[in-house]
Amino acid sequence: MLGAPIYGEIRGSDVLNQTLSMDDPSHIDKFNHSCSVPLEEDIAKSEKLRPQDRDFLLVLDLEGKVEILEFPVMIIDAKTLQAVDFFHRFVRPSNMSEERIEEYIEGKYGKLGVSRVWHDTAMPFREVIQEFEAWITGRQLWEKELGGPLSRAAFVTCGNWDIKTKIPQQCQVCSMKIPPYFFEWINLKDIYLNFYNRRATGMRTMLNELKIPLLGSHHLGIDDTKNIARVVQRMLADGAVMSITAKRKLDSPESVDFLFKNRIRYSSFAQF
Repeated sequence: MLGAPIYGEIRGSDVLNQTLSMDDPSHIDKFNHSCSVPLEEDIAKSEKLRPQDRDFLLVLDLEGKVEILEFPVMIIDAKTLQAVDFFHRFVRPSNMSEERIEEYIEGKYGKLGVSRVWHDTAMPFREVIQEFEAWITGRQLWEKELGGPLSRAAFVTCGNWDIKTKIPQQCQVCSMKIPPYFFEWINLKDIYLNFYNRRATGMRTMLNELKIPLLGSHHLGIDDTKNIARVVQRMLADGAVMSITAKRKLDSPESVDFLFKNRIRYSSFAQF
């Protein structure tokens, strides 16, 4: 069962030269990588469940404003509402000095007690994307040879920032093209607004209004992703349909069409 994870208090500066795998035994007791998200009292048996356009929803919540620091994705089965898999990597900035990285990570993760785990496991963004593509291919959610969007699945984000803004910025830093599966997504804020007829500025507002307790640490990507997934589960059980809300133009990826007339407009950094 998902609970508040336990983290070590060792500073990242002690292990700058180490690189361990995310599932290394030394991390298991202080970092919760379980994809388990407890369903509330048979929520999956709700009579309000509606057919969805996609079989799977990939909840994504990036962390890092200068460069991406954390890349967590949870797969939710749109029919059973169960969390079926979890991909999580810490990302090492590619355009910053080691001194700046150390300051950046201590400021971001030191107070959460996970700077050691970050330094142990962080890898360059290109490698993260390669591993992510292998993961979604193994799940039969994307075929690299064909390119294009995800198959039978769609990303869900709490706002447009993650995919509209941050992915292109990071790709530019790494001299990469935007991967084609990042050309469309579901902004949960817009779905929430149109389904409940009320505006939610972010994840915490949704959790509070739906009376779902916050689990873990806010602004730790792996925990925020799990909390956003719990909002998605509740909304599906209440009868919401998770439709695509934004698409990039194929001939001009920097341009985005927003598909909902009634949508939340906010600054690029207003994530929560």
